[in-house]
Amino acid sequence: MMSSMCLISLLLLGRAGPSGQIAYLAGTEQEDLCVCVLDVATGAVTRVGPGECDRAPVWSPDGAWIAFATRHASEGVGIELVRADGSQRRRIAHAYSINTSPRWSPDGTRLLYSSRGPGAGIMVYDLRTRTETEWNAGETRLMRPVWVENMKLLYSLKQLEEAVYGVSRLEGLAGDFNQSGAVLAIGLIGEPGRLETDIFIATASGALPIVPAVLNPGDYVEWAVEINREGSMIAFESNDGGDREIFVFSQRGLADVSNHRAADWNPVWSPDGDWLAFESFRNGRRGIYRVYPETVRVFPVAVSQEADSWHPAWSPDGAWVAFVSDRTGDPEIYVTDVGGKQTQQLTFHAGPDYAPAWRPEPK
Repeated sequence: MMSSMCLISLLLLGRAGPSGQIAYLAGTEQEDLCVCVLDVATGAVTRVGPGECDRAPVWSPDGAWIAFATRHASEGVGIELVRADGSQRRRIAHAYSINTSPRWSPDGTRLLYSSRGPGAGIMVYDLRTRTETEWNAGETRLMRPVWVENMKLLYSLKQLEEAVYGVSRLEGLAGDFNQSGAVLAIGLIGEPGRLETDIFIATASGALPIVPAVLNPGDYVEWAVEINREGSMIAFESNDGGDREIFVFSQRGLADVSNHRAADWNPVWSPDGDWLAFESFRNGRRGIYRVYPETVRVFPVAVSQEADSWHPAWSPDGAWVAFVSDRTGDPEIYVTDVGGKQTQQLTFHAGPDYAPAWRPEPK
């Protein structure tokens, strides 16, 4: 009779490997980076971008489209859309010349992105009507915006402010959510020489900082805000504690979930919204770790004493993590299981490969 250990070994060896498609950037230098799509199973690569200093690709929720920023010669930097096979590529007509960091709305009908314009707002592009609308935030420069899928946690913030201050500034924005949706963004505030960043919630009618309900405004620098799919937890970077740390705010309150003397940054939620992948120097080299915010337990994913690893991207089933590493001397795309036990190189391009993004599975 086969022993239980042999059976387990055979099951592990027979476990299906990673599959699907990954969009990423490839080139010889920054100026000619091009959005490409890699078939994980076959290794086939399709160039889908113009290759004019393209920037990080982002898939639509249904995996039908890729959005990315790219240079438009004398027109500045704009957002383009393309299919995974390179077909139907088109530019968005912009009011302003610099447009970056696109993010899809949860239903895939709108794009959100940062735009440099007189109103210092963010832009929302409706793919159905092909119209661009500015969400003006007044004097606040909003950067790196992300959609909020529901108001679950933000209603908790409203209740917290009411408990502390007797009234909540979020009351006015809460009513806008059902009409236009809401986003979280990093807001740059203050005067030159005394600039600070805070986390803002914004709707079509305005923006307000949410940090006063969590931290003391102006005491720390916040960056890279991300909200999980359920809207139950907000992750962000902060220099609270003396260096860059990953914080998570939930209904339980605020927690430093990376908590290490080395710098930690770039939080990325798993598809189920339970885990965070992030980058850290805690092993002496830049590596990728994951943390379960409920218990604040940290596990290595892609860590090496000989090379750096960065830019984690979860597979749709949350079982694999794609990342960039220079372990061959050239930045290439790799993939590993979440335990870091099965790692394989996916790209073998004579030039840097960056910014992997796994194609979502159609719902």
